[in-house]
Order: sequence, then structure tokens, then C-alpha cells
Amino acid sequence: MLNGMQSLPLWREAFGDPTGANLGTLVNAINIGVLVSALFSSQVCEIFGRKKPITLGTFLIIIGSALQGGAQNLGMFIAGLIIIGLGTGIVAVAAPQLMTEVAYPTHRGKMVSLYMTQWVGYLVAAWKTFGTFKMNSSWSWRLPSLLQGVPAILQLILSIWYHSCGDHDSRLVRFELLEIEATVEEEKKHKAIQWSEFIRTSGNRKRLWILISMGFAAQLSGLGLTGYYLTKILNSIGVTNANTQLLINAIAAVWKLCCSVFFAMLTDRVGRRGLITFRITTMLVVFIVWTICSALNEERHFSDRPMALAVVAMIFLFQVGYQPFAISTVPYVVECSLYSLRSKTAMIFQFCGYSASFFTGYVNPVALDRVRWRYYIFACAVLGVECVFAWWYLPETKGKGLEEIGQIFDGEELLTGTQAITKKRAEKYRAFDEGSIRERKALSTSHIKEGEE
Repeated sequence: MLNGMQSLPLWREAFGDPTGANLGTLVNAINIGVLVSALFSSQVCEIFGRKKPITLGTFLIIIGSALQGGAQNLGMFIAGLIIIGLGTGIVAVAAPQLMTEVAYPTHRGKMVSLYMTQWVGYLVAAWKTFGTFKMNSSWSWRLPSLLQGVPAILQLILSIWYHSCGDHDSRLVRFELLEIEATVEEEKKHKAIQWSEFIRTSGNRKRLWILISMGFAAQLSGLGLTGYYLTKILNSIGVTNANTQLLINAIAAVWKLCCSVFFAMLTDRVGRRGLITFRITTMLVVFIVWTICSALNEERHFSDRPMALAVVAMIFLFQVGYQPFAISTVPYVVECSLYSLRSKTAMIFQFCGYSASFFTGYVNPVALDRVRWRYYIFACAVLGVECVFAWWYLPETKGKGLEEIGQIFDGEELLTGTQAITKKRAEKYRAFDEGSIRERKALSTSHIKEGEE
């Protein structure tokens, strides 16, 4: 939505046409909110579970949208964005955990990946800004701001029906539930709940390194350029018409949604590691071509229309590379975590990602103004490092249960605990079977007695 608003004349007029560091502050407002939420979101999830934090975050998003839509000055507008970021940060920590924990192993990849098809919201945001472009009043930017709260209201209503009454008689459901209970009980014995647990074992150190690296990777490899500064990029290649910019932004939203859904369906077929590797390689190639075309276009004083169109094409192809990363990263880092560290894992991942976004939020507009296309070389270098990292360091988790994934990281260190979990799970399941047999026998006996009478 901020992409589109930068093309709205009335929005620029209302807030003094922010550029450079001022624009960076505006873009970073949501990041500030998310970073603040990172200080307590994991503790909230550990104390209150998953559903209540999601409800809290949703309320904050609604409040922030109302404040932003009614803004009388830049300060109110930024305050609304910060509150939205605060709510978004809480929901972003709780929601992936909820879906990871309640999904069948065979469904988990698709379910959590579809959570990352957030481009439905991006699609709505882009087109509503395009639709209000011709309004000759402040409603051209107030209405899109207020409409941000509609999905949050819908989520608040739907949260009433979040998982509460599943099929308790299903043997598969019961088996999964007993496995989770046994794992949680065993982890509680070892009190694996302190932050120091991340560096206590080699498996946890590897988990920590992966989630920190992947948290920073997305934002430092060019996402922020297309996510918040599309208008500046289009201006830099000579595409300055506001209507054209808004249309490109809106069409890009449709393309992002299509890419995200397509790759979400491939998650369990290709695997997380395969999608991440594909993403990095594709983005690297795209950015190299993007950099070359931008340089040639500037050298020819923006008179070469084919070069400008090539840059626009690279903006769209960038999403073919980025979407596999977006939809596979969150489920990957969450499912690689131990249950007792899952809330902290989600929080660290969000903190790293939004810290990088906060950094690029200030650097991107200044760099685009001063060094222009040369700034893209930095993204190319980051992507090159990511290629090596993904190929040599990331294990595959495709088709494995959460407990099996733990053994990939911990190996022999987890063997004793796994054996204890298996034994406890077998005991619980045996008790469940014996209880079911007794219930069936009692029911049969009562039917026989009724027949005799």
C-alpha cells in the first residue's frame, strides 16, 4: 500500500512529499512496531498459547488502521503504522506455530506455506490504492488505510472457530496427540526453556545459525526494493506517470499471489531446501540482468525504452525467485525447532528479518537517490553468499514428522530422549487402546442385557 501511496499526489501533498531519510522513517514505522513486539511476543505465546496472542495482535491491527485512516499529520500516520506493526509482530509469531502444531505431517508444508501467501493482502492493498487514485480528496489515501482493518476484523470473527473440537475418536488424531504430549513431557523434564538452550548443544547452535541467517537473508537480498520502493525504481528508469506506476504495482500484486500459491502447492513435492535453493539462484540471475539493464538505461539517458521494459520484466521475474523463499522459510525454521523453543525461534526469526528491514528501510531510499543502479550490486553479492550457504548447510525436512526432524539436528544427543518419548508414547497409546476395548466390552454387555430383558 505504501508503494501505491507514494504515487498519490494528494498523499504526497498531505505529508510533504517525504524522501530520503524521511521516507525511510515512514517505511520503517511498521518495522519499529514489529521489533518492539519481539521483546515480549514469545513469552506471550508460551504463557497464553497461540489463539489469545493472535486475537490481541488482531485488535492492535484494527486500532492502528483506524488511527492511520484518521491521521491529521505525519506523526499520527506513523503512529498508526507502528501499532499495526506491533499487532503484526505478535500474530506473525503465534500463527505459524498454531498451524505447524495442528496440521497433519502430510498437510503441514502446504498449510504453513499458504500462510505465507500474504500477497492476497498485498493484492487488495495495491488495487484499492489504484481504485482511489482519481478521488479528489484525502479519501484517496484515507480509505485504503481504513480498509487495512477489514481482514483483521474477519480474522477476529473466524478465530471463534479455531481448532477446538476435532475428531477425538480418530486413531490418527489420537496418535498425533499422544506423540505431541509425550514430546512436551520429555522436553519439560530437561527444562529446555532458557535462552541459553540455543547454544547448549550443537544441534541447537545449528538451528540458531540457520534462523538468524535466513531472517536477515530475505531483506538484504533485494526484497525491500520491490516491496517499498517500487515507485522510486520506476522513477529511476523513466516511468514517472502516476497512473502507470499504480497499474504496475497492482499487476505485480496479482503476479505475486499467483506465484505464492503455485509454489505453496509444490512445497511437499520439491521440499523446503529445493525451493530455497531455486529461489536464491533465480534471484541472483534476475538481479544481475536487472543491474545491467538499469546501468545501460541510465547511460543512454533513459531514452532506451526496451531497457526500461526489461527492468520492469525483472521486477516481475524477481517474484518467481522470492516466492519459493517466502513460503518455505517460515515453515522450515519453525519445524526445525524443538517444541520448547518454538516460540523463541519464531520471535528471533521475526526480529532478525525486521531488523534487516529496518536497516534497508533507511538505506534503500538514500542509496537509490545517490548511487542508483550501483546499489543493486550489493544484493547480487548477498545472493551469491546465500547460494553457498543453502547448498552446503541446510538439511531437507520434506515428509518428516517434527520429532524426526529433531533427530536430523541432534543425532545421538537426542537418542536417549527420543527413546523415552517413544516408550511414553507407546504406553499412552496402549492405555488408549485398552480404554477403548473396555468401553466396547461394556457397551456390548449392556446391549446383551437389554436383549435378555
